[in-house]
Amino acid sequence: MSVPIILAVAAVVVVAVVLGVVLSRQKDPQRRATALTRTGAALMAVVTVVGGAFIGGYAMEEPGGSAGLTVLLAWAAPMLFLAALAWFWPGGAAPLLLALTAALLMVCVWFAFDSRMARSFQEVNGPVLAVGVVALAFPAAILGLQRTALAGWVLLALGALPLLITVLGRSGPIASLAAASAVPLITGVAYLLAARMARGSSTPGHVRAAAT
Repeated sequence: MSVPIILAVAAVVVVAVVLGVVLSRQKDPQRRATALTRTGAALMAVVTVVGGAFIGGYAMEEPGGSAGLTVLLAWAAPMLFLAALAWFWPGGAAPLLLALTAALLMVCVWFAFDSRMARSFQEVNGPVLAVGVVALAFPAAILGLQRTALAGWVLLALGALPLLITVLGRSGPIASLAAASAVPLITGVAYLLAARMARGSSTPGHVRAAAT
């Protein structure tokens, strides 16, 4: 079993345990929803830092130097910008994230239809789909603090569809994409569960930010 797969399995186990503890400690559905959302966002942040360290380390080895730094900034800077936008202006970040997620899925489909080109491209440029999932999943997790249901669907799409399309199309490395997809997938499920809890527990006059 490859290192990315081992890390993905370990991350899923840790995330599942932490979310299970959060659910068991909170009895009120509204508080459960809030705790679940915040915990999911925090775990997604930790995983993004770890994943970013791996991606940055590989970039600084190959191609290395200023070129490696350029590669690192090419995905990290837009990711941080989107995360800040999701926090300060969720209404503007939501359609942008939806459009970028759709664009990533279109690239996955394109790769699946031309799998030889896709494999060759990723051998030269690295696991671009896995990097794309990481770069979009973190801003989506931040968006989920205010638009939980929408962010849940985005994370679910990022965690499931690129991997599914790549497996069916045999169009690229699976291990790195599986590692990048595991935590966004489980976080998306947690967000959708939190949104449902918030809707179920809300009454007229309640603030329903967790379910919007």
